Amino acid sequence: MRERVAILAARLAITHRQLADALERVSDADRTWQPAPTSPSMAFHLWHAGRFADRWAAVISGAAQRWYREDLTVKWGFPAEQGAGDAGMELPDEQAATLPFPGRDQLATYLRGAFSDLEQAVGTLDDESVLRPADDLFGEQAPLLDSLTRHLAHVNRHLGMIEALRGLRGGHGTATV
Repeated sequence: MRERVAILAARLAITHRQLADALERVSDADRTWQPAPTSPSMAFHLWHAGRFADRWAAVISGAAQRWYREDLTVKWGFPAEQGAGDAGMELPDEQAATLPFPGRDQLATYLRGAFSDLEQAVGTLDDESVLRPADDLFGEQAPLLDSLTRHLAHVNRHLGMIEALRGLRGGHGTATV
């Protein structure tokens, strides 16, 4: 039986598609805009979601993260300090605001790759292996399914922030009211 994994995989694919679509629907100015010093840009939210997908893909598959395989810290000119997990966590607002995000195409390529890596890694799981204990990326042990479900909730929160930022810039989100 792969019911748990099938549900998780389907939800991840939908969320990943929505995140990738969000990037395609914004201008470069909107992508990097910050309404306040404590509000990260859409580019930050997208990169952060990609970094977490990348990290989870590595946990499941055992492969190196795409971020490191492609040496994107150097290629994109990122500072050595990128927050906890090199994913922007706990990064001071002033530092997050100065991350030199690349153009849309480069960011989209990274996101598509990281999202695909995670979707493929999840596809290797079954309903038994998804219950194994794993590091939850915050230093605690939890069943992999629990951690991946929290990851899904986490990246959907970022998708919501992206949609709120789009609304502030006069754009529309994926939800209708």
